[in-house]
Amino acid sequence: MSDRIEIFGPGGGALSREALAERLEAARLRLAAPFSPARKALVAGVAERILRGGGFSPAVTHFGFWTRAAALAALEKGFMARLAPDVQARPRGLAFHLPPQNVETVFLYSWALAYLVGAANVVRLPAEMSGEMRRVLDLFLEALAEEGEGSQLFLTYPSGSDLGAAISSLSDVRLVWGGSAKVATFATLPLRDGGKSLSFGDRFSFSVLDGAALAALDAPGRDALAARLRNDVFVFDQMACASPHNIYIVGERAAHLEAAEALLAALSGAAAARGYAVETGHAIRKMVSAFSAAASGEAEKVDWADPIVTAVVDREAARRESRVGGGYLRLAFIPGLEALPALVRPHDQTITHFGFAPEAIRAAASSLGPYGVSRWAPVGAALDFDFIWDGYDIPLELVRCVRIQC
Repeated sequence: MSDRIEIFGPGGGALSREALAERLEAARLRLAAPFSPARKALVAGVAERILRGGGFSPAVTHFGFWTRAAALAALEKGFMARLAPDVQARPRGLAFHLPPQNVETVFLYSWALAYLVGAANVVRLPAEMSGEMRRVLDLFLEALAEEGEGSQLFLTYPSGSDLGAAISSLSDVRLVWGGSAKVATFATLPLRDGGKSLSFGDRFSFSVLDGAALAALDAPGRDALAARLRNDVFVFDQMACASPHNIYIVGERAAHLEAAEALLAALSGAAAARGYAVETGHAIRKMVSAFSAAASGEAEKVDWADPIVTAVVDREAARRESRVGGGYLRLAFIPGLEALPALVRPHDQTITHFGFAPEAIRAAASSLGPYGVSRWAPVGAALDFDFIWDGYDIPLELVRCVRIQC
């Protein structure tokens, strides 16, 4: 297997294994204090170009909003407040990022957080990226080059290579995003002495809606909710770990199914209004999956005629994991939020919610105890990245805490 390493950016191109090791060792010596003015300015400057330039997808625009100057100031303030008294934070050293293939924007957040807390970084990118991602990457590479910043490397290498092991051995922290097989592969690879690995593996997410609140919506309210749900479902075609696949409705089928179906019809319209279209092959896959659920006796009803949203209404609220994607949703009715512990599994990540009082959501979160779910968010915010992800406070995970007693 070839060890061909390609470096992105000015002065990039092919690099030998030996030259890469030298660059990584040199980068590790060029750390910065967490939230240094220079690093904040660089990230905020690119964010401003994203927000002013236009022509970016909602996912990239959200990253720009998330990294604008005011947002970084709030991120820094919260970071400093979470440090214990008489503690200073220091970057761990070299961070190795392995972003997923299915959600391109993840590498932006992963790298930006590590960069902001002062780390040197090496990011392994796929050989092929969308034009939009390459455009954003080029903005950062240009800014880094202008600053003479040599501690940040973006590269690619063949997937079958053992370079992942070699880079891991030089790294102080590793962030692995992707499927369970990828996480398991890197879990066995040692890091530099004292290093730590953060794993963001396969996750499952769903929504819970209050049936009475849903039924009480007028047409404009329903359309607004559908527009938010569209962002959760269609931005990454339900391929993101936080994308909902199931919708649990607190209420009765007889009283609230009509409102749920009206919401799904509005969801389809909201997606179509943004130009969303389903490929024929995937439309057939959704239809076959729906008919299979009906044939097995799991489904009481299937709505498959609409190519954008395919809905399966389950007979009972059993645990289902149908990761079909592209607008395939399973609906079930539950008597209350207290039914959730029986439905949750350890690998569940995000529950998006609508129609519940804050105290009801907090009580439901407490009731899950040792079960899964590391995040609750309103419908429409499923894909809004947060510095706390999969139970990790990522900025704090990427630093060493130095206790100073005088």
